[in-house]
Amino acid sequence: MKNQFGYVIAAFLVSLSLILSACRPLPQTVPPSATLAPTNTPTQAKSIPSTTPAPTATAGPSPTPAVKVLWTFQTEGPIWGTPTVSDGTVYFGSDDNNLYAVEVQNSQLKWKFTAQGIVRSRPALGGGLVYFASDDGYLYALGLQTGKLVWRRDIGNLLSRDQRQNLGTSPDPTGFDYYQSSPAVANGQVYVGSLDGNVYALAADTGKIIWTFKTGEKVRATPTVDNGTLYIGSWDKTVYALDALTGVVRWKTWIGGQVQTTALVADGMVYCASRKASVVALDAKTGEIKWEYAYGFNMWVESSPQLVNGIIYIGSSGSQMVVGLEGQTGNSFTIFYSKAFHWSTPAIVKDTLYIGGTSFKDTEKGGLYALKLVNGKFAKLDQYQWLLPVKSTLEASRDWSGVSSSPVLADSVIYFGGLDGKLYSVRDQS
Repeated sequence: MKNQFGYVIAAFLVSLSLILSACRPLPQTVPPSATLAPTNTPTQAKSIPSTTPAPTATAGPSPTPAVKVLWTFQTEGPIWGTPTVSDGTVYFGSDDNNLYAVEVQNSQLKWKFTAQGIVRSRPALGGGLVYFASDDGYLYALGLQTGKLVWRRDIGNLLSRDQRQNLGTSPDPTGFDYYQSSPAVANGQVYVGSLDGNVYALAADTGKIIWTFKTGEKVRATPTVDNGTLYIGSWDKTVYALDALTGVVRWKTWIGGQVQTTALVADGMVYCASRKASVVALDAKTGEIKWEYAYGFNMWVESSPQLVNGIIYIGSSGSQMVVGLEGQTGNSFTIFYSKAFHWSTPAIVKDTLYIGGTSFKDTEKGGLYALKLVNGKFAKLDQYQWLLPVKSTLEASRDWSGVSSSPVLADSVIYFGGLDGKLYSVRDQS
């Protein structure tokens, strides 16, 4: 009983410390100042496991020889989004308004396409085309091999660079809007969310709009299409299940926080997270909330879930934690404490979890983290396997350093973008 009381007191002190340290607003998926997020409890919530996070501990030394940087490719703006790797080419966007195609073997530029706004969406591939969204308001389709424009469509996603830069200084927590919805391709259609609050379905070959669905707020989440159903969350604090061919609503569930994350569909469940500082599991057929994992204090979750061997792994922002939850119950399985904001979505390979971490005005915490797993649990709850630091001197990074991009693995190589404007290709040698 004394130990439990001690942990509660410790958690309270950590929460208080984090709130006091966040006197200046911190950005949000992708990254917000979690301490500003509203807390609401959805009335539909069923079983909500009790969770009291332990204090953040000091991370261990960084054995950087354990990771080898194969090459980097420098752009002129920070890279917030996640790359896509296919057939020897890595595709990625940058805040310098370009979408890049770079050869993975030698880091040579294959082509680049210049939009009229920043590119933070993850490129989607299909039918010989690459799709991406930009702050200039358009969804683009380019030739995969040439980078030539095939079509573009106005999807109401216009946001000026000045507006984008001011988002992180807004006293309104909903102002911390750092990401874009990324397109998803299925059934000969390309799906994407927009700043105008709509979910769009367009013909993948021509860009013709097939249907739109209006939510109550902007849509920054990326659609997930599974078995004819499209799942997506909105900043109206609701998760929607839509018929992928028609856009007709199958169900909708209010979860109490702005949804920025990409839903994961597995084992009859839809897993997602929100700025309510919780992770939820919903019945894929009905939308009923099966469980909710609450962080215990007000820290947004911008990372998206990954499921491995029945365990949901996900990062979070202000709590500076990566958690593993039992997929069927939501019970806490394992927790890693760092000093970085984890908006990145983890990638798990064998016994190692990789995840990006960012930091504000502290160049020592941000970078790519590798965390050792033993039987699915973190081998050490407060020490990483290794950390590859990513420091930024770009003015456009606005005091942020590290990695908001999610790591992507292909042929034992890890690719990710940095807020220093570099695309990294690295290999784990530990």
